[in-house]
Amino acid sequence: MFSRLRTIDIFIGILLVLTILSYFFLPGIFKIVLWVLIISVIIRLLVMTRRGIFWKIRNRLIFSALFLVVTPICLITIFFIFVGNVIIAQYGAVIINNMIADRINRLDGIANMYLSYGNPRFMSIAATRFVTMLPNLNILFWEKQENSGTFRVFFKYPKTFNEKKIVPGEFKGYFKVNNKLYHGVLNKNSKAAALLALEITQDYLDNLLAISDFRIRLPKPRPGAMNSPSTPGIDTSSEPESTSVSDDVVIRLSVLDYTYLDFDTLENSKPVERTSNFLLISDSSKIYQKIESAISHSGQGTIKKVIYGLIILFGTFIIASLIIGFRMVGVITRSINQLTRGTQRIRNGDFSFRIKTRSRDQMQYLADSFNEMAAGIDRLLIDEKEKQRLEEELRIARSIQLKLLPCDIFDTNEFEIAAVNIPAAEIAGDYFDYFYKENAYLSLLVADVSGKGASAAFYMAELKGVINHLYREVMSPASLIAECHYSLKDSFDKITYITLNVAQFRIPEKKFLLSRAGHTPAIFFNAQENECLELHPDGMAIGLITFARDKLKEVELPFQKGDILLLFSDGLTEIMNKEEEMLGIDQVKHLILENHYLSAEEIKQKILDFSIEFSETGVSRDDLTFIILKVK
Repeated sequence: MFSRLRTIDIFIGILLVLTILSYFFLPGIFKIVLWVLIISVIIRLLVMTRRGIFWKIRNRLIFSALFLVVTPICLITIFFIFVGNVIIAQYGAVIINNMIADRINRLDGIANMYLSYGNPRFMSIAATRFVTMLPNLNILFWEKQENSGTFRVFFKYPKTFNEKKIVPGEFKGYFKVNNKLYHGVLNKNSKAAALLALEITQDYLDNLLAISDFRIRLPKPRPGAMNSPSTPGIDTSSEPESTSVSDDVVIRLSVLDYTYLDFDTLENSKPVERTSNFLLISDSSKIYQKIESAISHSGQGTIKKVIYGLIILFGTFIIASLIIGFRMVGVITRSINQLTRGTQRIRNGDFSFRIKTRSRDQMQYLADSFNEMAAGIDRLLIDEKEKQRLEEELRIARSIQLKLLPCDIFDTNEFEIAAVNIPAAEIAGDYFDYFYKENAYLSLLVADVSGKGASAAFYMAELKGVINHLYREVMSPASLIAECHYSLKDSFDKITYITLNVAQFRIPEKKFLLSRAGHTPAIFFNAQENECLELHPDGMAIGLITFARDKLKEVELPFQKGDILLLFSDGLTEIMNKEEEMLGIDQVKHLILENHYLSAEEIKQKILDFSIEFSETGVSRDDLTFIILKVK
């Protein structure tokens, strides 16, 4: 039962246990573990839903149709809502900036009026009277010293206002001094300078914007913000101070940027210009109510009709799209269901199933392709069975052929023999054999039937039978070749022939005879002279029309201890490497010279290893057959 559980199921089970334990023993992490458990369960449900609902193509197509219809409508709605909020935010920013600019312009006019008095005493009297009407106003008056040209403060309200960081000049707008934000004006003339500013607090902003549907919230100071060289920005993690609103109020939040002079940070005796922001709060419900009240009753009815009409239009469009989509999905999934059933039938081994459809679209093409695939697989299975049958027959033929060949290793009192026969196909056309009569002779031969495969193997077996019959009587190699030709020529077709080398070692006479019927040369290693000779007496291949007994020649040589004779087919010297270079007879002679002191079996293995290394693939394009004979 537990073997079918997935990793995520085990993980959810562990989380459930941890949640229960943390509730009783570790309440501090209970909420964290609970949320992880909830998220894991949601993910698991989504995976199950995807596998259960979206496995069928029909459900995917329906979902896609809904997505294509509903998504544009949602995007258009979101776009208009977004544009409306942007317009409201920009509208609020313009209103607030205009109200603050109007307040600053008034202060600018008052400052210029004070400077026009020209007399410090009159300026002080006028300012004292004015602050009684506007107690939140901060005023600084400077008098220019005639001797030094510097400015000296002669009036300050309130007395606690710190003027030491403010440099007389001309400025209009926001500024910060002593970590407090103000807005006002700083003007001067040839005799005096005046600063009129209002400290920006939350109460001041609330009173300023009381008549509008917008509010500004000062950002709550972060830790260490009072010592910062700039006014802190908006802390998005904090809420406005007065956030208690009724249920029918729709609050929109945005950012209002402003630029100010920072008198707390001076560069070259001048304040640094910085940028910060307010939190702009707009009551959208009141704005919408005002817009609605501005429209006449008949106009409201028209707008409602337009809205209802759009809703009906969108609804009709969605319903029509769903109806059309379901019809199209039914047409598509009908053929897909047939494909699914057909695939299941094929998996069960029934390749006779065919999809029938009357459509003339892409589904018809898919159905035809499926039917062709099923028929093709059926044919392939039949061909595969036939191939397996033929391979089994070839395997049996190869085993029978191997029984026709002698053992790879043969040892007598006078000689040691090692042979190799590796077919390029399942069955070979090469043939080797040896015949030994104690204290009399040893004959060995290597033959190569033209072509490959079954026909070559058939002629090889026929040659084997003829040679076995002829060796009942002792005859020379040339006579043996001639008798083989006359015995087999009538059974050969016009393109078949056999090449072979026949060697006969006459033990009492210590000499051997070699005759060649169009075969590759034989290699004879003379141990006394330590040299390799190529033996290639004249002779025609068996089965050729031009074959003649008198054209067969024999080579007669003495032999002694350590001499080596190599008879081979062209499959050895014609082995190719990747550069299409042949192994060649010189390489074989060199191998024998290097390893002549080894046994016949060891020399055979050296030649095989070198052949495989030379070809770099280990694959031979022709049958590979050779016999190594070494005189003891």
